[in-house]
Amino acid sequence: MDYLSFATKAATRQERSAQWRNITQAPHAELGDDQEASIRGCDLGDLRICAVSMGEHQIDSVGQHCGPDRHNLIKILFMEEGHCDIVQSGQTIRLDSGRWCAFDKAVSYSMIAPQATRLLALALPRHRFAAWDKGARQPILPQSFLQGAASILHSSTSAAVNAATAMGRRDRGQMGNALIQMLNTVWDADPVAQSANSTRARRLAVIDFVDRNLADRDLDVARIAQEMGYAKRTLHKLFADDAETLGRMIWHRRLDRCRQDLLDPAQAHRSITDIAHYWGFNDSQHFSRSFKGRFGETPRAFRSSRLFH
Repeated sequence: MDYLSFATKAATRQERSAQWRNITQAPHAELGDDQEASIRGCDLGDLRICAVSMGEHQIDSVGQHCGPDRHNLIKILFMEEGHCDIVQSGQTIRLDSGRWCAFDKAVSYSMIAPQATRLLALALPRHRFAAWDKGARQPILPQSFLQGAASILHSSTSAAVNAATAMGRRDRGQMGNALIQMLNTVWDADPVAQSANSTRARRLAVIDFVDRNLADRDLDVARIAQEMGYAKRTLHKLFADDAETLGRMIWHRRLDRCRQDLLDPAQAHRSITDIAHYWGFNDSQHFSRSFKGRFGETPRAFRSSRLFH
């Protein structure tokens, strides 16, 4: 697979599930609702990256049945929205939004999500991931990717899915090597020392709340303060050293979500206005101006140049 862009298009859940099994070669995949599922992926040398959007689902993978070129892979998941349970070797790992984990694809596993999810999946040979090369054999428990080196890794791999379409095979291989090196750097990075009551921890908790509630049109500083038990002045102080205010951060994150939906083949049937309204923008013209100000082109031009060509 050099590059893949696919969305389920069928009348029934059974047909969509069959389409998903066919495109991903999963031994068992059951899509449990009417939401379309989509996947965009690319191979960067030894590294495979896939951006996946799905509704309720269960995916089962039988490790010993994988092909000879895939049986030694490590799978890494960044959960960007929603949550899922990963069941492997009698152990269940809950992967929540804003967290990432790693596990061995050679061992049978199941992924179970009771609601819509959006995630970034990486796969690479076991010998190229320092954690397994040094003897780790159990799943790496979820850690946050909202801060430090892990946030850089997530942002870089997410951008690579789109950038790969304009890169040659040699350049993709070099980019894959760079991202694998970054992954190992993240694994060996010094842990961030912080207490549960530290300013950094509280800021991350606020950011996590924002990300989980971006579709709520009433989300603002006052609502966050009420839900999290902070004074509005305290919230403003938590983000006083940032280049943007908390209110501006909410605005930018909503624009980022709109951008992601405009790129998603599974959302192609939705109008730009519908997507903007879903993420809390009530004025279509204001949204269009804001989108152009942040990304350099109107939502319509952005979608037309990337999704349909």
